[in-house]
Amino acid sequence: MNFINELFFGTGIAHSVFIISIIVAIGVYLGKIKIFGISLGVTWVLFIGILFGHLGFIVDEHIISFVKEFGLILFVYFVGLQVGPNFFSSLKKSGLKLIQLGV
Repeated sequence: MNFINELFFGTGIAHSVFIISIIVAIGVYLGKIKIFGISLGVTWVLFIGILFGHLGFIVDEHIISFVKEFGLILFVYFVGLQVGPNFFSSLKKSGLKLIQLGV
């Protein structure tokens, strides 16, 4: 029983990972709910994070730093995957015009 109490209200890596996982899971689940055809999507993760912070849940700052950097790396990687195949073809078609316009 002490382990569960420490997991929710303690400190350390397990506590931090558990709280972040709960925030993401609740946020993604609420993001699937549509009200009048409108959904906030993954914005709910931000709102749930703000709520958990307001309620006093504390996460180790080293874990937060790692999650921020890893999230940025994943974001840039997936944007590159999405844009990459079309980049060289668009550069070939209108690259010279865009370079001249930039200069």
